[in-house]
Amino acid sequence: MVNLLALAHERGCEADLAALLAADLAAGQLPDLAALRERFAPDAAALPAVTVLLTPLTAYEALVGNDNDIGAAA
Repeated sequence: MVNLLALAHERGCEADLAALLAADLAAGQLPDLAALRERFAPDAAALPAVTVLLTPLTAYEALVGNDNDIGAAA
């Protein structure tokens, strides 16, 4: 039961999953968790390609300044 609830939450398929579970119960069958996970698995082809552009550290150093004497003036 916990795995079914987790599947519904993670995949956002509560209504569709509920309909399949109702059909299984009406047929006197237990749900097949592996088959349900496969059915509601995300389509790898539909996932977007993500490109992460990292900012060079020198850009951050320019924001804080090049004061190497931090903590020396006390």
